[in-house]
Amino acid sequence: TAQGTLTIRNSIFKEDFAPIEEGCDCYACQNFTRAYIRHLVNVDEILGGKLLSIHNIRYLVRLTEQIKQAIYQDRLLDFRKEFYQNFKKSAK
Repeated sequence: TAQGTLTIRNSIFKEDFAPIEEGCDCYACQNFTRAYIRHLVNVDEILGGKLLSIHNIRYLVRLTEQIKQAIYQDRLLDFRKEFYQNFKKSAK
């Protein structure tokens, strides 16, 4: 996610009824909760992995779109700096 990595198998998501990532427009985030996807993953239901893949691919597409926009605006180095600063904050 934009906030960092989630390990969906963790018990903290057992009753987390939020989407994988707030504000994400992917099918998984629009239709399923972290708790449900966690359940699917923990019982080895293939749908869980598919939903996580859908989200991850959409995340990468959004990131690529942001990079492309930064290139067009001639601010790629600034974007990179902001991205890594946000990533470091979310890892804490």
